[in-house]
Amino acid sequence: MSRKPSGPPTRYGWNTPVTAPGPYGSSLLRRVRDVIAEPLTYLEEVWTAHGDVIQFPIPKPATYLISSPAGARDVLVNMNRDMGKRTVQYTSLSLVTGEGLLTADTHAWKPRRRMLQPAFHHDIVSLVSGHVTTSLTNLDEKWNALTVNGPALVDIDQEMMSLALEITGKTLFGVDLSGEAHDLTDATIDALHGVIDKAQSLLPIPMFVPTPKHLRMKRAIKRLNRAVDAIVDLRRQDLIQPDAPIRDMLDVLLDPDVEIPLTQQQVRDEIATFIVAGHETVASALTWAWHLLGANPAETRALQEDPTRAVRVFDETLRLFPPAWVITRRVLADVEIEGHLIPENAMVIVSPWLVHRHPDVWPSPDVFEPDRFVDGVPQLGYIPFGAGPRLCIGRDMARLEATQILAHISQAWNIEPVHSGDVAIEASVTLRPASGLVMRISPRL
Repeated sequence: MSRKPSGPPTRYGWNTPVTAPGPYGSSLLRRVRDVIAEPLTYLEEVWTAHGDVIQFPIPKPATYLISSPAGARDVLVNMNRDMGKRTVQYTSLSLVTGEGLLTADTHAWKPRRRMLQPAFHHDIVSLVSGHVTTSLTNLDEKWNALTVNGPALVDIDQEMMSLALEITGKTLFGVDLSGEAHDLTDATIDALHGVIDKAQSLLPIPMFVPTPKHLRMKRAIKRLNRAVDAIVDLRRQDLIQPDAPIRDMLDVLLDPDVEIPLTQQQVRDEIATFIVAGHETVASALTWAWHLLGANPAETRALQEDPTRAVRVFDETLRLFPPAWVITRRVLADVEIEGHLIPENAMVIVSPWLVHRHPDVWPSPDVFEPDRFVDGVPQLGYIPFGAGPRLCIGRDMARLEATQILAHISQAWNIEPVHSGDVAIEASVTLRPASGLVMRISPRL
């Protein structure tokens, strides 16, 4: 049953037309700290109170939260031509990634997507498995050394970040980033914290002002840029024979024979985008998978007995902890969603965190039940990779990588929680445990 609006729209005294129900301006002001500290909780509260289409008391731009599965599909699929990406979320992220595939608005995105698509063809994706196997062998060696005298404690969040970064380097760029894993993951986290600070700021301070947060963010971006330069330099030394088959994304980015070769800045932006997005999102999902399995021993045993269940475990983890927990769009022309007028230049927010908990699609939505996906993923109400033309280009690669990791580690290792209860969530660019996630590892005999 759909959640219904709680009453008629209320006007807040601004010129911006009010076309949907939502909280009063005074109530939002009183909750500013809560919104910033616990945005997921706040989104759930306003959804429960006001329904599937909410207008926040923000005068400019008019800002809406769309939470119904059908409404989310309208925004991302049916009305995609009327939606752009020039929003605070992606503008802030572009400070780190530049105008890469993730943040580029429609006019810049379309040709870049066509250009990069060959790097994610199924023949290339199939090569991922070999890189994952090599990285898992390295992980086994590391964990075997840690557990030579018995079980050991590890921050599984950091372990998955390093593992995913190593695989991303090999798969997309043909380089071994394992030696820089700790520095690069720290740089990524620092840079993304800066993104969130900028997006949440009521009075944004220009980046040229040398605040401590700005300086930290700039240092992180410099570390990412050094990694990008090293990756490009290594590949330029690797002379590619004419007409050689594409090996990875870097071959596509550096191809001099394309119709319009990329500039040095454009190459940098795409590499930075995939360093950040290519490992942060997969690592986030894997971390939460181990948390959910640790809290549900029966599901752990089922996965150990049947490793093919890793696909279902991964899909259900993405439902409960979608790494990209919020998606925003700028409305380019008046549209109607779920009976509500959404005016031109409004910002619409779609939160997979809410859509994935909608009772119209998901019974017992807060319960971890991998068997929901025994028949595959539904077409409505499941958007961990987005949907429509801007569906994540790396979706198939991420699914293959993550399920292989879950299957292997569940067979080779016991991973057990150290503490019981809920884990505090840091809703940054992705969802991550607020203080890491320490778990006990031991080899399975």
